[in-house]
Amino acid sequence: MDLSDWAATRIDTISFFAALFLILAVVLRLLWNFLARDFPALPVLTFKRALAAVLLLSLLLAVVLTMIAGARELLTPGAWQKQGHIYRLSEPKP
Repeated sequence: MDLSDWAATRIDTISFFAALFLILAVVLRLLWNFLARDFPALPVLTFKRALAAVLLLSLLLAVVLTMIAGARELLTPGAWQKQGHIYRLSEPKP
């Protein structure tokens, strides 16, 4: 079955972020467990908990970026106009 260009691009994007998510979980687990050897107070981190930590951190980052975008709009009201699915800077007023 052939996918349209739009669908193929979406599948590529989703698979890239899914792979990046899994790689970051593995890296977090390795780094945490490396530190846990030197600090006995730190528990050993499982892969499932590393996935949960990466998910929570990514959700926190999404909230922060949304707040920054909202502040940008509040500080420059009317500077952005919606054109289709995206926003572009409006023309400067003389």
